[in-house]
Amino acid sequence: MEYSQETQTRVDSTVRTAVGPTILMGSGVYFDFEDPDSTPISIEDIAFALAFEGRFAGQCVLRTTGKRVYYSVAEHCVRMSWLVPPEIAYDALLHEVGEAPCGDMTGPLKKLCPDYKAIEKRCEASQHRRFQVPMKDKELVKEYDILMLAWERRDLTPWNGETWSFTPKFPVPPEILVPWGPYKAARRFIARFREVAPADVLRQCGYGRPLAFRLREAWRLNRAA
Repeated sequence: MEYSQETQTRVDSTVRTAVGPTILMGSGVYFDFEDPDSTPISIEDIAFALAFEGRFAGQCVLRTTGKRVYYSVAEHCVRMSWLVPPEIAYDALLHEVGEAPCGDMTGPLKKLCPDYKAIEKRCEASQHRRFQVPMKDKELVKEYDILMLAWERRDLTPWNGETWSFTPKFPVPPEILVPWGPYKAARRFIARFREVAPADVLRQCGYGRPLAFRLREAWRLNRAA
């Protein structure tokens, strides 16, 4: 839709720009899409963003009940970090970090939007640098991502055995995947981060601070839940 110059100016004014287009994160910082390295995004920003982003564009149906359910990207990441070998658990937990500022776009649509994919990858690379994510074995991380997709397809979609364009290399867990909900997913994401993140990254995020600070932070997160 085209607007008059006056209207377009008003529309453009709703987008705050510092160096480039920005959005305001929950922590109060502005995330700059053109210069993501300049944004001190927090792990809480990431956890809650991913916890409130639904997998499969929100089209999840629990196989055991036939009812629609909410299943988050954060839960996907936490569960994947539990499945992978311990040496790549941190990589698995933060493998979708680019979606925190960008939002989640389904894979089929992403293929049609190369510009979006390039921006997401730039944001992902920036957050990997910030949180020192080594990505020791990208191919193995991807194989477990495919395994998660097979697990989710079986338990959280109305799948009837149609052929999809992937085959998992590892066996799908027998456990029925029952979603946690967004607040529980965010809390478990942060807890898992504290288990697997490098010590200097934990200090950078404030988790190396005195016990009193950590108790206040835990209290704040519990109130948010």
